[in-house]
Amino acid sequence: AGAFGLAGAAGALAAPLAGRLADRRGPIFVTRFAAALAVLSFALLAAEPLLPTAAALALIALAAVGFDFAIQASLVAHQTLVYSLEPEARSRLNALLFTTIFIGMAAGSALGGLALQHGGWLGVVALATVAALGALGLRLLPAR
Repeated sequence: AGAFGLAGAAGALAAPLAGRLADRRGPIFVTRFAAALAVLSFALLAAEPLLPTAAALALIALAAVGFDFAIQASLVAHQTLVYSLEPEARSRLNALLFTTIFIGMAAGSALGGLALQHGGWLGVVALATVAALGALGLRLLPAR
């Protein structure tokens, strides 16, 4: 369990890296990259049942790092986008962003429980991958 905690903590490194990348390439690029990384991280987990225990644990740790990094990078990029909209409304817009994130995570948690109950591990992996693909699809739409 401690090793997974360390793997997850690696995602904390995403914030400064994502910030620098957003400064260089723009926040839209970072959100697209993060969504693609989340898709890859979740899709890789479909191979977990086919692997021996040690390899499966390594895959889960790698996917956890990738997913956490993607979420942190996406968060930083989305905050950059929100802060550029209306400088005098930053606190309200940030509250709206985090409220939306909370609602999405709560819905994902509820759906994840249903996916586990009805589809097992692969159901959860499929749900997470499809959700990440949806986010990537939205991010690939032309910027307005």
